[in-house]
Amino acid sequence: MIGFRSKAVMPPNLPDWLDLARGLAVVEVLAFHSYQLMFQEQVPGASYDASVVFVYSALWALSAHGIAAVVVFFVLSGYLVGGPALVRAKNGGLSAIDYFSARAVRLYVVVIPALVISFFAYVSARHMGGWQAFVASHYDFFLATGLFSASVSPASAICNGLFLQTITCSTYAGNLALWSLSNEFWYYVLIFALVSVRKTPSMALLIVGIFVLFVIAEKSDVRGTHTGLKFIFYFLIWCSGALVYAIVAPVLAWLFGFLICLGGIYILSIKGLLASWAAYYLTIGLLTAAAILSLEITEISLPSSLRFTKEIAKFSFSIYAIHYPILLLLNVMAASDHNEFTFASLGLDAVFMLCALSVSFIFYLLFESHTLAVRTWVRNITKRGARASYDVLRPAAVLEIVRPHHSIADDQVKPVTEHGASVVPP
Repeated sequence: MIGFRSKAVMPPNLPDWLDLARGLAVVEVLAFHSYQLMFQEQVPGASYDASVVFVYSALWALSAHGIAAVVVFFVLSGYLVGGPALVRAKNGGLSAIDYFSARAVRLYVVVIPALVISFFAYVSARHMGGWQAFVASHYDFFLATGLFSASVSPASAICNGLFLQTITCSTYAGNLALWSLSNEFWYYVLIFALVSVRKTPSMALLIVGIFVLFVIAEKSDVRGTHTGLKFIFYFLIWCSGALVYAIVAPVLAWLFGFLICLGGIYILSIKGLLASWAAYYLTIGLLTAAAILSLEITEISLPSSLRFTKEIAKFSFSIYAIHYPILLLLNVMAASDHNEFTFASLGLDAVFMLCALSVSFIFYLLFESHTLAVRTWVRNITKRGARASYDVLRPAAVLEIVRPHHSIADDQVKPVTEHGASVVPP
């Protein structure tokens, strides 16, 4: 029998596993960007010692899957947020105020200070002595500024602002991870609109509006990286996690579905109908979803020896948000050591990563650890505002405002509320 979960409850063994996956994914992104900035994703040539070539080749192989880690992040986010939203919507328990206060605060309480810090890190790097040496070794570093020099329409400028493209994909914070966090918020909005459109048809306008933004992003992408298409593409991957959470089906049905999807990806890829990168990311997304489902079905618990690693998940959001400008600043400070494949430079790269982790933890303590308090504050303010608006706009209040002047005798008549209790008019 295939259907929806009856309750939005996660199996008890999964939280630890998902925390481990989130922690490993963000460390992979950190290693990817660290190696990218330090060594331009290159490995030593034949002139280097064989041991050096072996070590750096292994490091490159381990750290070259940063974008795949972002795909894993999207699947996990869909499972943790989109899936429960689908189940609650089906059961009539999806509150717009609770949903959006949690999602928006979770994102922007981290992203806004991250952008400010990114800006100051960039300005500081520009004024350091190693800036020119760093830029010379990163000849493509300024390609992202094409978004600034392009002649874009007002609609494109609005789209870039909404998706944080001209900010987080600019020179001083060219961070795929931070860009993905801003995308994620729009996926939250889109999934809410999709699950609410049955009861609120006006949500269709919001759905169309978001997809229009995707199209504008595609048309205004001057670098030819298909930004708008990737918004939709990553949303489909995000939805794979949501569906794995929300749908209940026999194991054989799930297995058959995954095999059909993987087979379809393979056939489309060999026929040239699907780009190789898209096929790779879709495969990563499906395998991640299948792994989550397997852990849920088998009820395997995380080994106690690995429990310490899941602690990184607590400040993984902060690592995504803040690590790139920190790595950039540290690389400029050590610009003279770029492109040198030695064990000393390998140690320097490890120091970069440790510094980024440390700063991210401090960033978490300053901002992200207060997310729950800010969320509660925003939710309470929103609820009070909604209640006040209802009190002003409810029919009885409107009638009280527009009815003609009345005598004192009229005030002795006590109207009856919809619950049958009499009230004295003001």
